[in-house]
Amino acid sequence: MNVLRAVVPVIVLLAMGMVFRRTGFISRRGIDDIKILVSRVMLTVAVFHALATADYSVRTFEMVGVMLLIELATFLAGFVVRRAFPPDRAKYIPYLMSLYEGGMLAYPLYINLCGSDALSNIAVLDIAGLLFGFSVWMSMLQQQEQGTAITARGIAVSALHTPTFIGAVLGVVCGLTGAVTWLLTTPAGTIYSGVESMITAPLNALILLAVGYDMDLSPAKIREVIKPIMYRLLIQAAAMAAAVAAVRTLFPDNREMLLAVIIYMSVPTTFSMQTYIRDPGGSTYVSTTNSLYVLCTVVIYAAAAFLYHA
Repeated sequence: MNVLRAVVPVIVLLAMGMVFRRTGFISRRGIDDIKILVSRVMLTVAVFHALATADYSVRTFEMVGVMLLIELATFLAGFVVRRAFPPDRAKYIPYLMSLYEGGMLAYPLYINLCGSDALSNIAVLDIAGLLFGFSVWMSMLQQQEQGTAITARGIAVSALHTPTFIGAVLGVVCGLTGAVTWLLTTPAGTIYSGVESMITAPLNALILLAVGYDMDLSPAKIREVIKPIMYRLLIQAAAMAAAVAAVRTLFPDNREMLLAVIIYMSVPTTFSMQTYIRDPGGSTYVSTTNSLYVLCTVVIYAAAAFLYHA
């Protein structure tokens, strides 16, 4: 029953998103506006709060270092396997093999299973993704699509214009200084908590609706994206094994941290990737790959939920 309670709401919301697209109940512009609201406001607040209230230690930064190495290794692996794809698709493969959609998928799934109080576990894992993804990774993709040379200045400018990256940096600073933790002990803490809770309350439902909206389960689309999905599953299985080994060493007997790694590394690459792609065919390819990969995520999530409640 606990597994059903965790999985069924996710499936229902994904299905609702698909129905809303097919019926036109929500327009494409409407769902795009929802994504902007979620990514630039709700998600930024959620990431900031999670990192600002996280428990930092030497082990935490060691885990961040492990995740940074994993982010880099999976990115480089994408450059190796892209030879197996046609040229018009190969340029997207390194990006599809690396990074994780933490905020718009892993976070709500993890919260649904472990509660918002445990969000700092998965947020700590996402520090590496935020630092690497919204600096080097995203800047390289953007400059690739613009046909310009990849430069350090371009990477820095891209990061400084990303609200989630800024929220993550400020969250880490506040977490290290204990500013927000101290604020929560004061009378103003009640006001802060109320505002934070109200802003982020709809986060899970809106994200899952948006993901379901982009899912296309037609046979033609499925055949086209099976190959990149299989490659990502293999690469991420190896990466997950390394991350699990690190967690068992750094956080022994911590089931919630172990579960955070499994859920976090089972999601597709960031959904914001397709917003930077100019070629309509490439954008559809990336969007369909990410959307169908969600089905793999749901299967892994269901298995993890079963083991967690066993």
